[in-house]
Amino acid sequence: MAASLPSLQRFARLNSNSDKTEVSEVVAAVIEDLRVTVKNTVDPSAARRSITDLLDFLNSLKSTVHPGRVELAQSISQKMIPELYQKDEPAEYDNYEYLRAEYLLVNHISNKIADNLSLIRGEISAHPGFRKGRREFPVHPLCIYANLYASGIRDLITKLITQRFRNKKIQTTIYEPLTRDVIGVGKNHETFFEDNVIYIDEQVTKLLDWGIAAEQSMAAKKIESSDPSNSSDKDFTPEELLVQEVRDKLKVHSEINEYFLPQTAGFILIKQLYTLNKGRFLHAAKEIQNATKYGNDHSQTVLQIDQIVNETEELEFDIIALSAHAVGDEQSLLSYKALQDICIGSARTREAMLEARPLIAAELGRQPIHMAKLIIAETQKKVGNIQKINEMLENFREMIRRLNQKRFEPEITTCASMMLSYKSLKPIVKWLQNEGAEEGTFFLRAQQVQVNLKKKWNMV
Repeated sequence: MAASLPSLQRFARLNSNSDKTEVSEVVAAVIEDLRVTVKNTVDPSAARRSITDLLDFLNSLKSTVHPGRVELAQSISQKMIPELYQKDEPAEYDNYEYLRAEYLLVNHISNKIADNLSLIRGEISAHPGFRKGRREFPVHPLCIYANLYASGIRDLITKLITQRFRNKKIQTTIYEPLTRDVIGVGKNHETFFEDNVIYIDEQVTKLLDWGIAAEQSMAAKKIESSDPSNSSDKDFTPEELLVQEVRDKLKVHSEINEYFLPQTAGFILIKQLYTLNKGRFLHAAKEIQNATKYGNDHSQTVLQIDQIVNETEELEFDIIALSAHAVGDEQSLLSYKALQDICIGSARTREAMLEARPLIAAELGRQPIHMAKLIIAETQKKVGNIQKINEMLENFREMIRRLNQKRFEPEITTCASMMLSYKSLKPIVKWLQNEGAEEGTFFLRAQQVQVNLKKKWNMV
């Protein structure tokens, strides 16, 4: 649907010579065409599928650098996706027999994930960094650092439970005994979940594994498609569309509540958060803090930390390392350099790095991109704050400086493409593209940006 719009054809013809006004006009036209098309689409799920596929395509690091690519992706995220979900389907009376028991199960699952997230964020006394400090991030936090991430997961779990657990097996083994022996006689429902923890965990894990399989199946189909931005609902099963719907809603939740949800933060991460081995997590977090605080040198610290990798599961180490990076006193916080060295590790290619350490790579790579968005937003005000922009530029320089220029080249290129259409930021684009982001030339380029903005805002 979306790929056939005339405005998108105009958008495709934009290039590095297109000025900011033209880019903004074309992006606005695309958004308006999308809005009209969505409004006239009979099947809302088809509209959602088309829009989210287009967004995935625009956000892809493998897509061609384009002066309006990031602006259109951001506009779709902020303006279109919320509209697709703000009007829920007409509410109908839910007369499901085990509604109360179902609610308690959702509550149990969601609370377990929320408690594990609190542990990861160092909000529980068992964490070795509890009340010792917290790293300040100049951009919106990664999902696992955000308090509201748990509420987004709860919405996702609620939808899945109502769609997948209303079957005879779950009714017989969970809902009926919970209703009869606990709710019906006024007993504490927590005791029921404690007594049946092994079976319930087994069923919830199977549900999350089902979600993982559906995600992987959809990803494979998108790779096989010759035009991922124009895929259709008919390409996917109802189960896959359900998984995509709850993922899309979680993405909207992250946009509204201003936290970063990487594309890699899907059902594998949610399963890891549900099944988190607290003992192993706490031991590893303590080991990393000790290695950082008392290690003789950087290479020895990384070597010690590498040993923990062999004892952990997929994404588990990412979570442990990111927690050690954000929580604790200044001397024991895992440094950006150590985090990056662990991320790169023995992976000889970028693809291998993204596969081995997806959450860490996403966190390291996205920070300069998000800072670039904030810089652009401040420079586009009628009159911005020069001092604030200088601070943002310094943060941006530091983010670029600590990145491996080869492994994170697509992210650095994305930053340059975002700023390309803004005349006042052309010196930073030059610094990124032509000067290889050298430390020595940044101060001069930042001064040029300041001069450009002062002229723009008549401050000279």
